[in-house]
Parts: sequence; structure tokens; C-alpha cells
Amino acid sequence: MRKLITIKNIFLPLLFFLALASCTKNVNMSRLMPAEIDIPNHVQRLLIVDRTAPLNDGLAALEGLISGEVPFEVRNAVEATITSVQQELNTSPRFEVIRARERLRGGLFAHTFPAPLTWSQIEALCKEYDADGVLALEKFSSDFIVTDKRQLIKKTEGEGRNSRTVEVQGIYAEGVASVKVGFRLYDPQNKNITDQRDFEKTNLWSAEAETKAQALALMIDKAKATQYVGQVAGTSYAHRIAPMYLNINRTIFQKPKSNTALVLGARHGEINQWEEAIDVWKDGLNNSVSEKEGGRICYNIAVGYEVLGELEAAKFWAGRAYTSYGLKQGRNYADQLNTRIMQEDRLRQQLKRDF
Repeated sequence: MRKLITIKNIFLPLLFFLALASCTKNVNMSRLMPAEIDIPNHVQRLLIVDRTAPLNDGLAALEGLISGEVPFEVRNAVEATITSVQQELNTSPRFEVIRARERLRGGLFAHTFPAPLTWSQIEALCKEYDADGVLALEKFSSDFIVTDKRQLIKKTEGEGRNSRTVEVQGIYAEGVASVKVGFRLYDPQNKNITDQRDFEKTNLWSAEAETKAQALALMIDKAKATQYVGQVAGTSYAHRIAPMYLNINRTIFQKPKSNTALVLGARHGEINQWEEAIDVWKDGLNNSVSEKEGGRICYNIAVGYEVLGELEAAKFWAGRAYTSYGLKQGRNYADQLNTRIMQEDRLRQQLKRDF
């Protein structure tokens, strides 16, 4: 009896989920979401500066030798980090981004931020590039560690129909790349460092083969691994300071098929005719419907309004799906829409322009 109860506990929720999934259809939309922090609105043209040139060439060479990093590898990783920041910021309407030509001395291999740039330096850079603010990469260090161990690995022997998978003794190798970067954002108008932020990002790669040499040959190249993680760090920082587009996934109900309004409205939604879909669903709600069908229709109307960008109307209909028809998903959706409305208010503030 205990086994039967356990099986029921596992499969009943799964069956419920599958049944619900068969009744719904995914709706994807892309929306601009606010940045993590607010940057003063007068900062419109943003200059990106590489401040990772070593303070002391001899010391940088020694640290590179100790860490096993070749100078060009580090330089390429820094370039990948800055390029990813620039590319990501260019996808946002928040800033006009400019890249400085010079490379300033600062924090290569550093674990702490160097002293801030002086305001005379910042003002000179802004004057030269006609910028309102300066974003500087001021700290950069990286590492790549490879470990290996002996274990059974799977190997395919033979070809075609005669092929088979066997287990043999081999080597499993892991490579972990990490970067530590530090950004500062300078606001010369207010003479304020608007943001100072550390980012540490890591990523793991693995490979297995019969010998260590073969496994390492299959492993990602150290330089490429460091560049990749640097790009991740750069992308993360861009999302911190600029509104970015995010994909949002919703679902609409398209069953029971006996309810023609649910089915026909969903078809309109499939071809992006959301005004028509909403009209069909509203007409269907005026007919005699069950409580479950009424809740689903109201929920669909809410999704339609969100796709059209009418968030207050969407919130009203999501709330009605719960209050009038008892659909619990409507209550959760109304909460999500309330959060989105607050995000939209913050987004409008971030996109305001001071002239």
C-alpha cells in the first residue's frame, strides 16, 4: 500500500501538469525591463575606457609568469570583456556608447580597485569624446585551472549495426575559468562615482578520453575560456546599468474545444491578431459559460492586453479571472502584472532625458 501511495504522489501532479499543458498554448513577448540601478538622466553619451594597462610593466610580467598567463591572452580577455559591455549597451535605448582609443594604467592582475581617476582626467576625457560620463574597466584578473581523474568512460566500438557502447578506464578532465573584474562609472557633472562594482564569473568545461593527453586536447583552449567568461562578466554589468530587452513567456487557454470562443480567440492570437482575439473572448464571456471556462476566458483577455502593452487592463482581467470565477492562476498573474506596472514606471524614469 505504501508503494501505491508513493506512486500516486509522484504521478498525479505530473498527470495534472500534462493535462494543463495540453489545454494551453505559449505566448512569447519581448519587453524592455529597467536596469538594476538608476544612472543620472543627464548621462546620455557614455564613454567606455580600458584602465587595465599595468601600473608597472615589470611587476605585471612577473605576476603573469606566476599565474601562467601570457600578456596577449590577458589583453584579449580584457578586450572581450569591454566589447561585450559595448555590444550589450548598444542593444538598449538608454545610452549612446563611445569607446576610448587610449588604454589607461590601472588594475591589471589587481585584486583591489586602483585610486579613482581624478576629475580633471574625467573632464578631459569627456571633453575629448563629447561624453557625459565615463565607464571604466579598472580591475581585471583571471585564472584557468584544470583537474583530472581516472574513471570509467563510455566508448563506442565498431561501426554501423555492429557498433556498441562499452566502458573502459579513462581520464575525466575539468577546466574552470574565472575572471574578477571591477567597473567604475564616473559622473563629472555631479563629481560623483555613480557606481563601483566587482564581478566574479566562472564557467566549467569537461572532457573525457582514454588518455590524459587526449582529454586535454578535447578541452577548450585556456585563452578562449577566459575570453568567454570575460564576455559573461561584461554582459552582466551592462544589464546592471541599462534597461534591456527580456523575453516573457505567458500561456493562454485553448480548451475545452466545446467552447468556440476559447478556440477561435486562441487562433487569432496565433497570428498576432490580439484585438480580434480579445473581442472574441469578450463575446464568449457574454454567453452562458461554466465557472472554469469563464476564468480561462478572462485570463486569456488579460494576456491579450499585456501583449498590446495595456497593463492596467491586463491586471483588471487577471483579477476578474480570480475574483469572479475562482481561477487561482488569475491571482498569481495579477501579482505579476502589478510588478510589471511598477517596473514600467521605473523604466520611464530611467529613460527620461535631461536637456
